Amino acid sequence: MVERIIEPEVEKVFEAIHKGLNFILEGGAGSGKTYSLISIIEKISREEPDKSIVCITYTNNAVAEIKSRISNDKLRVSTIHEFIWHIIGKFQKEIKECLVELINDTEQKSFLKPRNIPDTEPVSLDYFDSICIEYDERYSMTPNNNNVQISHDHILILAEKMFSKYTKLSDILIDIANYIFVDEYQDTSPLVIEILLNHIQDRSKKNIVGFFGDSMQAIYDSGVGDLDSYKLEKIQKEQNRRNPTKVIDLANKFRNDDLIQIPSEDVNAPNTDNGIPIQGTVKFIYGENVEQLKLLRDSSLYKELGFDNSTITKELRLTHKLNSEMAGFLDLFELYNSDIFVKLIAELRKKIDAGSLDAIGKTFEQLAEEAQIKVSRKSPLLVDEIKSSPVYSDFYNEIKATPFEEIVDKIRINKDSLLSYKFNGLINRYEAGTYRDKILKKLDLIYELIELYNSGQFNQFLRLIKYKIMSSRDKVNLANIMIRISDTSNTIGTVLNIALRNRLILQDDLFDDYIEHSGYYLWSRIKNLPFQEYMNCMAYLREYVSVMTQHKVKGSEYDNVLVLLDNGKWTQYDFKTLFGQGSKNTDVRNRTKKLFYVTVTRTKKNLIIYMPSNDQQIIEKARNYFEAGDILNISDISSAGK
Repeated sequence: MVERIIEPEVEKVFEAIHKGLNFILEGGAGSGKTYSLISIIEKISREEPDKSIVCITYTNNAVAEIKSRISNDKLRVSTIHEFIWHIIGKFQKEIKECLVELINDTEQKSFLKPRNIPDTEPVSLDYFDSICIEYDERYSMTPNNNNVQISHDHILILAEKMFSKYTKLSDILIDIANYIFVDEYQDTSPLVIEILLNHIQDRSKKNIVGFFGDSMQAIYDSGVGDLDSYKLEKIQKEQNRRNPTKVIDLANKFRNDDLIQIPSEDVNAPNTDNGIPIQGTVKFIYGENVEQLKLLRDSSLYKELGFDNSTITKELRLTHKLNSEMAGFLDLFELYNSDIFVKLIAELRKKIDAGSLDAIGKTFEQLAEEAQIKVSRKSPLLVDEIKSSPVYSDFYNEIKATPFEEIVDKIRINKDSLLSYKFNGLINRYEAGTYRDKILKKLDLIYELIELYNSGQFNQFLRLIKYKIMSSRDKVNLANIMIRISDTSNTIGTVLNIALRNRLILQDDLFDDYIEHSGYYLWSRIKNLPFQEYMNCMAYLREYVSVMTQHKVKGSEYDNVLVLLDNGKWTQYDFKTLFGQGSKNTDVRNRTKKLFYVTVTRTKKNLIIYMPSNDQQIIEKARNYFEAGDILNISDISSAGK
C-alpha cells in the first residue's frame, strides 16, 4: 500500500477521532474529499487493523470508485440502501410488525395495502405468515411465490421505524462497524441521519461516525442538506484542485456558508500549470431566447475556447425534455412522459376511483365525452385534441367502441422506463433498470448487437445472435442484414421485424403477450417512430453526446462547460433568482443557487453561462458576480464570428 501524504484536514479528523467525537469533513467542489476519505481509511487500517470500517455512499458508481482505490478485508463499501437492508433484512418478524403498522398508518400514503384486502379493512400480521419480505426496485404487497417486495423508496422509512423500536439493531450496527463513514452526506436521507446520530448514539457502546460532503451541493430535496443542528466537530477543506481561479472566485460568491475556497497550493494539482494556478475563462452571455444559442455556437469565441470540441465540452440544461430535443429523441421522450392519450386514461381513472364518474357499461368514447377533461381551464377537451390529431385519431377510432374496462389496462406507459438505463460501476457496464419495459429491452439487445458488430467484436456478437452461420454465403447474408438493420431511415417496428425474421433475436412469448395486453398502446405508437430516435436516446444515456442535465453532471468534470439558465416549465427552479428577480419562494431560491453552484464548478478550464433574458435589472445584477468585460450580449458575440 502506497502511503498517502497526510493532509492537515485529515490530521484534524484524527484529533476528533481520538477524542471520541463524530465529525464532518466539509469541502467545496474539487477539494478532494474522496482522497481524504481514503487517506483516513488507510491510516486506520495501518494503525488499527482489527477495527471494522463501513463506508456508505450514494450510488454504485461511487462504491466502485472507492473499492478501486483501496483494499481492506475489514472494510465494507456499499450504497446506503444496500447497507441498511444488510442490517435489517434477516429480521423478518420485526420487518413484518413494522410493515403492518406502516400500511395501516393513514399518514403513510406510500405504503399501499395488498390488492386483495379492501380499503376499509386493516392488514393483520397473519397476512404475512409464510411470506418473505424482499428488497427490490418495485413495491408490491401482493404475494408472488410467497414473496412480497419493499422498494428503494420505502426501505429507509421502514428501517428508521425498526431502529426506533428494536434497540438490538443499534447494538448490532455498532458491533459490526467501529467506524461508519458517509460519503456525500448532503444527499443522505434524514432517516439515515436519525439512525446514525440519534438511535445508535443512545447506546452504551460507541463508535465513530464521520460525514464527508458539501452542504452547498445538496441538490436533491430528499437529502438532509446540512448537519448544522447536530453540532458535530466540523473540519473544512478550503483548497480547490479542480477549478480555475476565475471559476473559484465566481463559485465563492454563491456559497451560503462561511467556506471560502482558494486555489490549491499543490504544484501538481490539476488546476495548476507549472505550479501556477490556471486563471481560466468565465463569460456571462445574455440574449432574447434559447434559440439564440445557435448564434453562440457559430461564433469565433465558441471556437476559440474549444467549445466546438464535443469530447471536452458539456452543455448543461435543466431537464431531460430540453435535452431530448437537442439530442434528437423528442418524440420518443414525449411518448413516455407527456402522451395525452395516457393523460386522458389517468384522469378518467381518477374520476372513476373518486366516484364522480360511472364506467359500468360505457364505451371508451362515451366515458371520454362525458368526463369533459381538460389539461387547463382554457385548453380544449383532451378527447377533442385526440380526435383531431393525426398521431392519435386512428387509435382512438380503433378503440372508441370498446368498453372502458377492457381497454384501460392496455394504455399504460411507465414514464420511468425510457431513462431506466445507466452505467453500473460495480459491473463496469451499462444495464437496464427494473422499470425498463419489454419493448425497450428488445431494442437494447439489438443496440448491443449493432455496437458489437460495428466495433469488430465478432466473437461476442456471434455468441449472442441466434442466426446460424454454415457457409460463406451465410456470412454475406449476415453482413447485409446488419446493413439493413442499421439503416437510420427504419422505424422501430421495422428494426424489430428484421431482427426477429432473421433470428438475430428469438421470438418471445412474454414479449408477444406484453404488446397484446399492457403494452398494446405503447407498441402501436413506438413502432412507427424512427429507430434513429431510440439510437439518439441511447447515445444520450451513455453520455456520448455533449448535452447533459444539470443534476446528472454532479460528481463529473469537463474542460469546457456551457450552462443554460432556462427553467423550461419546471417551477422548482427559477434562474432569475440568482440575479434578484423571479420567484420569492425561499426553497426555490436556495435550490436554484445550489444547482448553479454545482454546474459551474464542473469546469476545469472555460465556463460560459447563457441567460436567455434581456432584463436590464438582471444584467446590472450580473455585474456583482462577473467582470465587466465578461458580460456580453449575444448579438455582439455573433457579429464577431462573421
